[in-house]
Amino acid sequence: MSVPADSPQRLPQLDALRGLAALYVIVYHVMAMPEPDLVVPGAIAPLVGMGGSGVALFFVMSAFSLCLTWPRHAASGLPLRSFYLSRLARIAPLMLALLTLMVAKDQLRAVPLRGVEEVAWNYSLLFGLSAPWQQGIVMGSWTIGVEMLFYALFPLIALGLRGLWRQSALLAASFALAWWAATGLPAPIAHLGAHVGLLRQLPMFVLGCVLFELWLRLREAPARRRRTLGAALSLAGLGGLGALFYGLLPPLPPILDGWYLASLFYGLLLLGLLLASNRLLVNRLTCFFGTISYSLYLVHPFLVSRLYGVFARCYAELSPGAAYAACLALSLALTVPAAWLTYRWIEKPGIRLGHRLFARLRKRRQARALQAQAAVGPA
Repeated sequence: MSVPADSPQRLPQLDALRGLAALYVIVYHVMAMPEPDLVVPGAIAPLVGMGGSGVALFFVMSAFSLCLTWPRHAASGLPLRSFYLSRLARIAPLMLALLTLMVAKDQLRAVPLRGVEEVAWNYSLLFGLSAPWQQGIVMGSWTIGVEMLFYALFPLIALGLRGLWRQSALLAASFALAWWAATGLPAPIAHLGAHVGLLRQLPMFVLGCVLFELWLRLREAPARRRRTLGAALSLAGLGGLGALFYGLLPPLPPILDGWYLASLFYGLLLLGLLLASNRLLVNRLTCFFGTISYSLYLVHPFLVSRLYGVFARCYAELSPGAAYAACLALSLALTVPAAWLTYRWIEKPGIRLGHRLFARLRKRRQARALQAQAAVGPA
């Protein structure tokens, strides 16, 4: 798993699709978080109802991004420390800040809502391993629990399963494991095969690794052929998503359920855009949303959950289509500035702190190496 020396370490297509995935999840949650669900016009109901599949795109792109940046960690001299510290610095600050807010709010009730065990599992960021607390305290944070477990496994893939054929075999094995885990795991670990469990989501991460290997090969094709193939893959991905969302696909084997099919079609779209970018999808605005996508994803449930009264008034005074549009517009108008603020004041300082801590680790290692060399003396 290596990237050519001239390969960019930040691809705008990844940023843009992250932003679109985060927005798509918000589109879904504005409809699905209130009880009962908000009424959406029938023509767009299937499209809105599948917005939760944006998480599948996050998982595919997460693994692709890890493959893209792994050579930097490998070249650092301390690959595991570099990798794990960078992941922790990227994920933990915002997650722990919102978790602290949630715990404080819940514990100030007359009867505290959270027990010590639940809080401890969540602060460890390993709650994906715990059956009772797998969903996470922060709304939507089950994905963080799954991501953290995949981060723990990823260096094994990067170091021991390099190359397209090995990772393709791993993809097939991950599907078989997910299929077995859905019904065959022993009771103590059965939760790992549930929808919010690592084994259920593992094929999407491995798919991202396979797509990375394909991209390394296809990006070397002649420009005209690369653009043609990229456009075809993008159209196939978008067409497949539309057919899936509107129930137009023929019957398929049970292992290829809607969640996995969505990840496959998202993967085609990702690979297509990497080979032939499209300004309609990849532009300054979508890349901006991608930059703050992590904050968009974690912050929006806090704000949407406090707008239910406003949503009710919108539906009392407007037609369902106009009411949903107003509810979505209001949610985005509040979420985007809030997400930018948390990105600016929580995410970015956390990332910088991670860089500084690793620089210190590497400096100490170099100092110890020089001391050891001086102690040995000249040969």
